[in-house]
Amino acid sequence: MDDGIDCYVVPQTTGTGRNIFQGGSPLQESLPLLGVQLVLIVAITRVLYFLLKPFKQPRVVSEIMARRPHIFHTQTHHLEAFLGGIILGPSVLSRNPAFKETVFPARGDPVLHTIATFGLMYVIFLIGVRMDPMLVVRSGKKGVIIGLSGFILPLAMAAVGFSDASMDAEPDVTRRSTFLFALSASISITSFAVLSPILSELNLLNSDLGRTAMSASMTTDGIAWLIMVGYTLAEAFLVSPVTSLWAFLSVAALAAVILFAVRPVALKVIERTPPGKPVDENYVFFFLLIVLLVGFYSDIIGTNSFHGALMLGLAIPDGPPLGTALGEKIDAMVSGLILPLYYAMTGLSTDVWRLHWGRLQLVVFLGWFGKLVGVMAPSLYLEIPFRDAVSLSLFMNSKGIVEVITFTFFLTNKLIGENTFSVLMCSSVAITAVSVPVAACLYDPARRYAMYKRRTLQHLKADADLRVLACVHDQSHVPGTLALLEASHATPQTPIGLYLLQLVEIAGRSAPVFIPHNPRRNASRIGAPGAPSSESDRIINAFFRHELRHPEGAVSVHPFTTISPYSSMHDEVCRLAVEKRTSLILLHHHKRHMLAGGARAAVGIRVVNRKVLEVAPCSVAVFVDRNAGSVGLSNFIPGALQQDYSGSSMGSRAASGAHQFHAAVAALFFGGGDDREAMSYVARMARHPGVTVAVVRFLPARGIKDDPADRRVDNRAIEEVKALAARSRNMRVREELVGDMERIVEVLRGLDKAGYDLVVVGMRHRWYPVMPANGLSDWSECPELGVIGDLLASSDFDTPYSVLIMKQQDQAGLNAAVPGAQDLWRGGGGGSSQHRQ
Repeated sequence: MDDGIDCYVVPQTTGTGRNIFQGGSPLQESLPLLGVQLVLIVAITRVLYFLLKPFKQPRVVSEIMARRPHIFHTQTHHLEAFLGGIILGPSVLSRNPAFKETVFPARGDPVLHTIATFGLMYVIFLIGVRMDPMLVVRSGKKGVIIGLSGFILPLAMAAVGFSDASMDAEPDVTRRSTFLFALSASISITSFAVLSPILSELNLLNSDLGRTAMSASMTTDGIAWLIMVGYTLAEAFLVSPVTSLWAFLSVAALAAVILFAVRPVALKVIERTPPGKPVDENYVFFFLLIVLLVGFYSDIIGTNSFHGALMLGLAIPDGPPLGTALGEKIDAMVSGLILPLYYAMTGLSTDVWRLHWGRLQLVVFLGWFGKLVGVMAPSLYLEIPFRDAVSLSLFMNSKGIVEVITFTFFLTNKLIGENTFSVLMCSSVAITAVSVPVAACLYDPARRYAMYKRRTLQHLKADADLRVLACVHDQSHVPGTLALLEASHATPQTPIGLYLLQLVEIAGRSAPVFIPHNPRRNASRIGAPGAPSSESDRIINAFFRHELRHPEGAVSVHPFTTISPYSSMHDEVCRLAVEKRTSLILLHHHKRHMLAGGARAAVGIRVVNRKVLEVAPCSVAVFVDRNAGSVGLSNFIPGALQQDYSGSSMGSRAASGAHQFHAAVAALFFGGGDDREAMSYVARMARHPGVTVAVVRFLPARGIKDDPADRRVDNRAIEEVKALAARSRNMRVREELVGDMERIVEVLRGLDKAGYDLVVVGMRHRWYPVMPANGLSDWSECPELGVIGDLLASSDFDTPYSVLIMKQQDQAGLNAAVPGAQDLWRGGGGGSSQHRQ
């Protein structure tokens, strides 16, 4: 292969050359040149990303095209980066000799290559840290079978596409047997590092398809690692058998040091770090230094610094505190700014004008088709729906940073020339640009949440057990949840099955984690001296104490924890609701009202609430706790419950806690399914001897027309409630005549004087004639709560009582019914950030 030779004077770094006032050019120096290159790459990437965003292109695609690299924490920009690289490279702008010599001269290539490779090594290390190899075990045989089938069939079909004569048309291919096997293997492998960011960007990490895909990709990653070791040993064997043995011992020594020396140190660091505290920066920099040493050693023994960094990352426990700390240090500079240069180098080596159609494109297509069939066949055999199987097979065809690294390795090791490199890169981008958007359109995780059976409180039989899925984010949500459960009146005849789901934002890992806790183990530790007291344990134990306070069979608590991104956390909530056949999902409002005044808002919680409201398979209630900043609702939680939450031991006072519970509840009835759901809930509360319920019906003033059909349904519901009130001393019904919103607000403010602890109201009242939909939701702070719900939850509406806003299960879908529910949150890392309002 004939290589060109570039001759140039080694440039100065900066600051000592001639500036523009002296007739010189700053771009003759390395540092200003690097800065201009970075600015161009990042700017073009972002522009292309926003242009391609409506076409559902993953960032993986934009990253290759804009030469912006794979940013694992903030997802990938593959197509934009590649397009940007094409634009800046010899295909467009660099075809102009003046532009190329000024902005991307040959003298700048060593700097670009060194910095880009350095950044890539740390990103590969971070990928390893965030991978969870146990995901393959937890996912069962499904992911392994799909991964193996999706590797073997495309490998065989790609091999069939090759023959001795077929590659004669590729003149820049050398060492054909080595290249053909390596290419076939790279086509057949779907890397976790490529797939996880794409699924995360599409909010599919928590879906069934996402879990299966990640498990299958980890299976192929394991195969790829074995191929890498085999390649290293084979290359060494070409020198001599003894060299091959030394190569094997060198790889084994690296693995042993990482496993038996570095990993124990990492575990010790985690053990020494207090819960909730950051890792000492000295430890963080120690591990960052170890990455360099491992990369250096890996290059010496011939396994490549990237593979050594990945092995080291896999040995570091994911998640907080250590995995999160390493991610924060690496993401800030390396992943976000330096690494885009790696894609820049890729783009500079790609020239679309030199592409030619040959046997190579056929081989790539055969590999794509083989992957399609190899994933679909076992998926259908494992009873995955056809559309989901097609989506899974298309997602498994995704290409990204791993393929870029592989093809660059082919080029730098002179297995291929720039022509073949351009063909492989463009083919990979084309496959990803087509496969991912089609797969995203075909797969809708909300389909499995469409329930054909009513899961509502209104349609629940009187003697049926009430199954509630309560979602809590931290300890401040526990008192209000306990109070609502107590008010719901659990007895052995009308039991409550509580499925407690702790929602934890993912940090320092890529794959979401779902943890079913052992009820017996947690129950046995209640009050045990010396028992671990993490926040999760305290939350779970508080609910187990609530269970023990009631007669046997009245309350059953089943705790779970999900660690996932806010953008896809709703999938876990809805999946659990479907599996456990719950009738109610209890959410907490994203604004936490403080005792000192004002409210603190968490954007991530609002994201979860909106999406659950949009696709929930049962009824949903959003709880606004007015005193969630302290021990709970001062007038709504009895002393016994406060003792339970504070961790005190069971005593005679706790045993009689149910009789000490007192709460005054008001239900606002404007009409519609949501208000009927709210009225059904307070009717159950009225059975509690310590709860008094007042149903306030708002009737439109004379002269205001309403829907006669709706009025008849509401009248029947009110008559049933009046019949209950006639037989109960704890329940009463009154009516208010209103003609406009001012009168409604006046009645609502009058509830303060009545001394209510909780006000329950439906979410949607679009058809109510006094509350026209047009215009009101535009002024709402939280339109997803409805007009009245938003008014009561607003920090401007200063009331002492808490609010429960209910939405009845809607089998027809929610996008048009709940204002704001369809709004998507596009935030980055601020999901868990909070601010004062």
